[in-house]
Parts: sequence; C-alpha cells; structure tokens
Amino acid sequence: MIQKKLVILAIAICGLLAAGAQTPEQTLNNWSEKNSIEKLYLHLDRESYIAGQSIWFKGYLMTDYVPSLRTSTVYVELLDNNSAVVMRNIFPAYLGVTLGQIEIPETFVSGSYQLRAYAPLMLNQPGFVYSKRIEIFGTAAKGTKTKETTAATNLQFFPEGGNLINTLLNNVAFKAVDQNGYPVTVSGQLKNNKGDVITSISATHDGMGLFTLVPQPAETYYVVLDQNPAKQYPLPAATARGITFSIANSPKGKQFKIEHPQNVPEEFRAAFMIGQMGNQVLFKQPLQQGKDLIGGVIQTSNLLSGILHVTVFNKDNMPLAERLTFINNKEYILPGELVEDTLNTTAHQRNRFSLNLKDTIIGNFSVSVTDADYETSEYRPLNIYSYFLLNSDLKGYIHNPAYYFRSDADSVKNALDLVMMTNGWTRFKWSEVVKNTLPINQYKDPGYIDLKGRITIEGTRKPFANKDVVMMMRPVDTLLGRSGPPKIIQTDSAGGFRLDSQIIFETNRILFADIKGAKSKYIKVKMDSDSLNRSYTLEPVQIPYRDTINPQTEEKMLDAYNDYLTAEGLTLKNVTVKGRQKSEKEKLEDEYTSGLFSGGINSRVLDLRNEPGGGMNIFEYIQGRIPGVTVTRDQEGQYVVRYRDGGFGNGKMAIYLDEMPTDPVFIESIPVNQIAFVKVMGNFVGASGGGSALAIYMKKGADLSAATDASTDIIVYKGYSIIKQFYAPDYDLKNIDASKPDNRLTLAWMPDISLANVSPKVPVIFYNNDRTKHFRVVVEGLTNDGRMLMIEKTVGGN
Repeated sequence: MIQKKLVILAIAICGLLAAGAQTPEQTLNNWSEKNSIEKLYLHLDRESYIAGQSIWFKGYLMTDYVPSLRTSTVYVELLDNNSAVVMRNIFPAYLGVTLGQIEIPETFVSGSYQLRAYAPLMLNQPGFVYSKRIEIFGTAAKGTKTKETTAATNLQFFPEGGNLINTLLNNVAFKAVDQNGYPVTVSGQLKNNKGDVITSISATHDGMGLFTLVPQPAETYYVVLDQNPAKQYPLPAATARGITFSIANSPKGKQFKIEHPQNVPEEFRAAFMIGQMGNQVLFKQPLQQGKDLIGGVIQTSNLLSGILHVTVFNKDNMPLAERLTFINNKEYILPGELVEDTLNTTAHQRNRFSLNLKDTIIGNFSVSVTDADYETSEYRPLNIYSYFLLNSDLKGYIHNPAYYFRSDADSVKNALDLVMMTNGWTRFKWSEVVKNTLPINQYKDPGYIDLKGRITIEGTRKPFANKDVVMMMRPVDTLLGRSGPPKIIQTDSAGGFRLDSQIIFETNRILFADIKGAKSKYIKVKMDSDSLNRSYTLEPVQIPYRDTINPQTEEKMLDAYNDYLTAEGLTLKNVTVKGRQKSEKEKLEDEYTSGLFSGGINSRVLDLRNEPGGGMNIFEYIQGRIPGVTVTRDQEGQYVVRYRDGGFGNGKMAIYLDEMPTDPVFIESIPVNQIAFVKVMGNFVGASGGGSALAIYMKKGADLSAATDASTDIIVYKGYSIIKQFYAPDYDLKNIDASKPDNRLTLAWMPDISLANVSPKVPVIFYNNDRTKHFRVVVEGLTNDGRMLMIEKTVGGN
C-alpha cells in the first residue's frame, strides 16, 4: 500500500523566516489547500473511428494522487479543427469515475477532431482540461482539397534554468517542429555573429536535442540547419545578471548545480531553493553563501512519481531560475497480467481472456478489445500513466508521451529530460505566489442537478407560499424511460422550492400541480439558472494534426465506413416498400404506448390532441364521451372511475398516467390540453384481478402545446446524457442472425469493472467478428490508493 502524502526531504528542512509576512512556500501551501488539483483522463475504446460509431469512454478523476470524490459532473465535447464544439454530452460521476459515449452521426465529415473533457473544479487552475486528437472517417467534405503547405521548420531554444548567462557554461535544449506542430529531425551548426562555427547540433529524439555554450559578452548566436542553410534561427540574448541552474539524473537522486558569474549583484545571488510537486512544497533548501559554485543532490527515493518543480530564489524571495525534472519511482504501477485462456480468430468464435491482479485490490477498471489491424498506430500514444504523470502538468504538445513509460533505457530517460526542459509549466507563476496574487476559485462542483425555482399564483405576483405541490417527471422520449413517481415538495414563504442532488437523464417534462383538487390554485413556475446545462469559457488547446493521413490507413478505414453503411442499409436507393397504411389510432399507439398497454382488440381510444379542453379536468371531460365509463365522487370528494361493458363486469378502474399507476387527486390537476389521449382497456392484465384500466397519456414532442392557465405548470428540462449499453453479439445464442455482416471495429467494451477482492481474476469474454485476426486489448484503471493499471497487448495469428 502506498502512503499517499508528500514527504519533506531530509536535506531540505529549514526554519521559517522571521514572523510577519508569509514566505512563498506558506502562501503556496495555503492556496493549494483551498485549490487542490483535479485531473481527468479518458480511456477510449479505440484511437480512430468511422462515422456512425460511438466513442465509448471511461473517465478517471484524480486529486491529490487518489481518486477524486469531489466531482459529480463531467462535460465531454467533440471539437472541429477550428475549436468549435460540434457535439456536447454531460455525464454524472460517481466515486471518481464516469462513463458514457458520444454517438457520431453517419453523415460526419472525415477529418481530425479534438475530444475535450473537463469537470468544473478543473477550471479553477489553467491547463488541466483533458484534450486528445482523434481521427474520424466518414463522408468527404464538399468543395475541399488536400492542403498544400510549404515545408517549414520552427526551431525553439530553451536555456536550462531559464536564461543564457555570459561567461558560464550553459546547457541549451532545443525543439524542432513542422508547420503542423509535429516534431522533425534536424541537424545543423551553432554559429556566432562573426560566422564562426561554435559546435554542431543534432536532434536525438522527436526533434529535441541539447548542446552546451559559453556565451561571450560581445557575441550573439544563431543556428543554421542542414535542411535549410539559408535561414538563421537566433538564440535568446545572453545576460551577465543571473545564474545557471542545472539538474541531472544520478544514482542517488537529482544532482543540481548553481553557478554565479563573477561580481554578480547581490540581488542575483541564490539564497535558497524550493521543490514542489502537485502545488505542495516538498522542501526548502538554504544555499551556502559566499560561493559562486554550489552543488548537491536532492534525494528522491521517498517521493511520489511525477514532475518535480525546483526553483532558486534570492534573499528577497524573488525567483532567479527554475527547472522541471521527472521522478519515476514506479510506486504508481498496479501489477497485472492478461492471459489468453482461449484465443480464436475464426469468425464468430468465442474468446476468453483473464485479467489477473495481485494483492488486495479496491478500485475501478475498464477493458477494450478492438481490431488491431484497423488501428492507426502500433501503440496508443497516450495512456493513463502518461496523462496523469506527464501531459496534465505541462504546456504544449508532447508527441507520443506513452513512449516515456514503455522502457527504463537511459536513452528514454534522457529523452524525457529533454521534454522537461522544452515544455512549460501549466500551473501558477512564482511571481504570483510572492505577490500573493494567485487566482481565487471561480467554479464549484454543482453536486449533480440542482433544481431551484419560484412558484406564483397565475396572473399575479403573489407567491404560492408555504404550500404542498406535487411534482412529476416524464421523459419527452418515452423510449428512454417511464415517469417517475410523484413527489410532494413544499414551497417557502416566497414561493421558492429546491431539489438538490438530482440525477435526471435526457429531456424531461416536469409537471407541478396544486393538490387541492377542485379548489386548486392556478400556478406558474419560474426556474432559476440551470446548474447543469451551463457554458464555460475555455481557452482552445492547439493539438497538432496532419493535413493528410497515411493512404493505406485511410483506404482501410473508409472501406470500414462503407461496410457499415451497407450493413445498415443506408446506401440503398430507389427501393419502394408497399404495405398497408396505418390508421391514426395505430400511429398514436405506436408513438405513445408500450408493453401491456399497446394494442388490445376491445380497447377504446379517445384522441384529445386537438381538443381545447376548456376549464374541465380529464374526469369531467370523459364523462359521457366514452361508452361504459362513469365518473363519480366518493365521500371524501375524490373521483372514482368505473367501467361497464358486456361481460367485463362493473368495477373500479385502475388509473395510469404515462403507464405509471397514479392517484386521481394528482390527475385531476392536469389540464385537458396537456393530454394526448386516453385509452380504456376492459380486461387489463396489469390491473388488480385482471380488471379494467384507464390509461392517460400526456402530450410529447410535436403534440406538446404551450401551457395555458391551469392548476398545473409544466417545464421542460434537459438532464444528463443517457449512458448506453455496449452491444456485442453472443453467437452461442440461436436467436443471433449469423448471416448479417459483422464488421465491428470494437469487439468488447467493459467500462464498469469494480473490484474489492484479494488477488482477483476478471474474465474477458467476447466473440470475433467476420474478419479480425489480431486483437488489441487495453486494460486501464485506478485503485482507491491511487495505483494505476495499464496493460496494452496485441494478440492473434495469421
């Protein structure tokens, strides 16, 4: 078990400065306590998609190195290359995880899109919004041609510590990218303003490299690349006022060196250095005075893995230099093994793998199985390790970050150190800390859906104060669910009401009604601002994308798209289907009824969609309009509906509103002009004893007219996006049509694996499609103590 707290380094203990104003570390710690970091990572089922598919995802939320329990709501958006939102879904989060899908329309245009996800709390600090580039293959964009761009290279220089210092040995990192922002391999020569060659340079990994330079006061410097000798790339100007600060990996930890130029002013002399991680100060190290060269080792074996941010200050708490360095102690890794118990690449055959974990596991996990031959990269460029520990803390694009977690080779460690030197910090600035001008929290977690509003008496400003009100929700699309049970809420002295921590999916009609029957007041409901469907202003994240895609990959994915269209019958044209035209009653029942409520030879329907209704309630309205139905009142004044028709007897009818049993007291408050139709069923098996039933259906969709003065009011509210179930055929079942083409690219998606076991073993069972020969299996997850599981494996035969 990992102890989840940050450790103060033994070499770094130091007394607080004189009482009075806060020191930088005190200010940062106080701020971070109120503004802890929230991170979100999405495990996607695959890396690229075809139009008509769903983007399946499982989201993992983390704060302070453990799953975040503070977030209730996650926003997932799909953006085009102009950073415009083209699709937006909202999902609830539970115990640090969320899951869902974005359904890509069949007509989506081929191109590179950006997937963005965030929770409100993440927006209190810049740079923590999850962003990922995905490719979607679909229809061709009209009137567009492949872009023709002139090859151009952007070369940037990053002196270690922040500045080039005259007369001292400086390490200078560089990064070369093309016009799209992707790394390019370069080589060239470093020259001074006299044209003398100082040294040769060459990129060692993904366009990044390192060279050393001792700047001279009378000289300036530039680089000429072998790939374009006519262009000069100038280095930043050197200065005599500052320090050099370097950090290198060593067997004992991180070896640092600080050097001052001769006769440097006192305000540019290093006094102490601070190391922090996750906005929490790990150490404050006083530095020996009176020496121009200072060195030592930061012991990191007891630290959590991640980016350590080390800053050198002068005696007045002003930062002089800083350096990022990565610590990889691997305590974050949850060991796991994927075993192929039964591997079969024959069409429609059953495969069984096992996920074996060790130790006592409490956590959440997800598994995807895809056709590896239809993936656009050999390995996923981003995984749960690289996002939580690397991408989320750095500015700028990091190419293929998962590479830095696949090997312990020195070349990989050196390449990761170049990433530390060539990418900026996403978080605070020390200048803001010193001045105590750090930003305050602007966003709070909504705590799921908060329904608030005020009820007044219709036609007046008088509040409907201190009254009981019935509230009932019903999905506008009845295929998404049925009405929930009525709730009694109470207004306050101003007519206000509030229901917090609600979880509502998709668009619902919410009906409010006075419950005094014939004495009910006409009411009007005005809702407060929506806590869920609000917009957030986000800075666009520029993620590089290719103007063109590998032709073989594009051809294969477009073939998959055409296979999908054909299988769904979306490309068939000029086909005429003849059949009996449905009656208006049949159309009405198809739209509104389901299950036991649909059909019925002896049922009677009264269509009210075009009836004004007047001031009557539904019970008064149907009196005398439906043969065999009588309406009376009992001794308590409540309506009783009875049905008499031939051999079906004479008894009290069961009453249903939108196929939910409902009390007549509630229904009499509903105005007739809000009801689509009523259906009388003389022998309804759902009623007690097989008696009669009266089913009342409220209007929806195009039938829903504007509310009129009544003792009820109806509002329309859009809640969370529906979380759908991933479908995969079970070919062992006889009711599966094996003749229908099966060209699924995602063969299995298991997003909701929750474990609390000792050495658990999780079965992964799926059936092959018509053609897959290589399966890519990805398993990711997060334990309650913050360990991460990441398994990526390609299996299969010829």
